Amino acid sequence: MILDRHLSRRHFLTTTLALGAALQFPLRSQAAQPQDAGSCKLNIEQEVGPYYLPDNMMRSDITEGKAGIPLILDIALIDKRRCAPLANAIVDVWQCDALGVYSGFAKTDGYPIPPGPQASMPPAPPSGMPHGPQSGMPPGPQSGMPPGPPPSGWPDASRGGPGHDSPPPPPPPASKSTDRLTFLRGVQRTDARGNVTFRTIVPGLYLGRTNHIHFKVRVPDTSSLAGEHVSHVGQIFFPEDLMVRLMRVEPYRNHVITRTTQNEDPVFAHQNGAAAIARTTALQGDAYEKGMRAQVVAVVDPEAAPQPVI
Repeated sequence: MILDRHLSRRHFLTTTLALGAALQFPLRSQAAQPQDAGSCKLNIEQEVGPYYLPDNMMRSDITEGKAGIPLILDIALIDKRRCAPLANAIVDVWQCDALGVYSGFAKTDGYPIPPGPQASMPPAPPSGMPHGPQSGMPPGPQSGMPPGPPPSGWPDASRGGPGHDSPPPPPPPASKSTDRLTFLRGVQRTDARGNVTFRTIVPGLYLGRTNHIHFKVRVPDTSSLAGEHVSHVGQIFFPEDLMVRLMRVEPYRNHVITRTTQNEDPVFAHQNGAAAIARTTALQGDAYEKGMRAQVVAVVDPEAAPQPVI
């Protein structure tokens, strides 16, 4: 994925797919999400989730031998203030494997993952992490939480926010890693054209969440000695019909849980997931099962420090 350096500024400003047409996308694609032409529309923030780890592993291939459909993930960053590529930004990506497990949380507090079919069960959220629609994990026996209202002091998604007297819930506590595994995590810096490419696999899914990949954008902070700050947190989704198709092949079909659809996923449904669907192409004809490419463009304000979404 390469931004054409010879494109005129006028053409650059009138592209679609959040300026994605300025990228050399293949003509045959599974989905496209056009945005208003003639603008650099800021991407909406999405929740970071409980499984982020600041590992800073600078690498493009994050598979570590994990089984799954090969995926080439292209991310292009656009600086909203200049409506131009955002160079030298740090892009973190992290995702679950084909059976819904995140590295660093394969064995959480009180939730060991035994070998065998049970290993396809997703890890429970880290100790102290909220459950429910805001976290993407429904309360109940399946998530390790008893049914009914959350314990005292836990965020209640039914209260807080605009139109409510009570304050919004606080941000979730920091994640606590329970193992030293590092699969499907990596970091890269954008090149002069705002691009990074990761080699990974199509993500699986876990209870309460549909297929997705997390990413975070960090940029140098020239206003303080802190060094950098987070400018954007987002999630990448894929065409629904394509995910239904791919979850029927090995090793995804070995998962023991029912797949959460996009409409059932609280992040997708309530945090503008429809605008975060990647444009996809098969690497071999129409045989997506043999590998695919996903391309997304994120328009971010490098000087902003958005409030965390929970």
